[in-house]
Amino acid sequence: MEKPVPTGRPSLRRNTNAGKHLGLALKLLGRTWRRDVDNPSHVHHWDRWADCGLPRSATTIDKDIREGVPETRLAAYARCLELTAEALASPGTDILAALGTPLPGGDRIPSKVQGYRDRFPERYLEHNPESYIRELFGLMQGVYRMHYLLSGIDEIHRCTVWIHGTESYRLLLRGQFSMFGVENPFNADMFRWHNNLHVHYLCENEFELGYVLFIDPLRHHLVRRRKPFWIKGQGLTDRGLADNVPIAFTLRMEKLPQPDGMPLEALYRRECEAVRRASPIAPNDPDYPACRAAILAPDDLL
Repeated sequence: MEKPVPTGRPSLRRNTNAGKHLGLALKLLGRTWRRDVDNPSHVHHWDRWADCGLPRSATTIDKDIREGVPETRLAAYARCLELTAEALASPGTDILAALGTPLPGGDRIPSKVQGYRDRFPERYLEHNPESYIRELFGLMQGVYRMHYLLSGIDEIHRCTVWIHGTESYRLLLRGQFSMFGVENPFNADMFRWHNNLHVHYLCENEFELGYVLFIDPLRHHLVRRRKPFWIKGQGLTDRGLADNVPIAFTLRMEKLPQPDGMPLEALYRRECEAVRRASPIAPNDPDYPACRAAILAPDDLL
């Protein structure tokens, strides 16, 4: 009995590792390939993509990512990404390092958890798409007055924070506080991971590197609808004393109204000057009980 003769196109031999790397690489490079063809970041507007003869069909690209890159296109994809075909196809390739961690505008993912290889940047991008960052900035942009309590210290300290911009999957912040009579301006970035917002801040003296966690107001309608908008957070930073013991702090910050005709930067500078002049709120101050209660009261999210 004769064997049936196969009909149709022969099946393509595909490399699934290359497919995974391709999908991650396109995300890291800020490239899109589906219906938003008017987006300047779409592969249709990428000269190198066209020069390498790569597919224009979103269906084909999706299949190459999901099922693996066909061997017939492996070299072309690698050339477009400025990698070797071996690197694109190898399961051991750190695609983040191989690409030099590029992001739109030449920026870089702010941190990488060692040991998780490609999973950290992949999940980071999933948690912080452009649409989400735009919506979060629309809610949170502005100048804030912050009060915070350091663990083991009764006095309440003051800080000002300005959420002033966005950049490649994160929000940008500036701020200033005073400690031991010394001004401490800092820069920070904010991003989402799972259900929370994470903030890394570094003082301009480059000694104090701190970390703060907030709930994500876009995931809690009661928080999102607060007027004026305010939010609480938990932080950890250097103590700044000789024992070098890290110190935790609890904070509450509230967005300030923008006076008519005053740019936000001017409002921020006004608040920085107020922080310079302000003394910590001591327990014998008339405002102390209410301010402390506001900082420490449980956050009602239900």
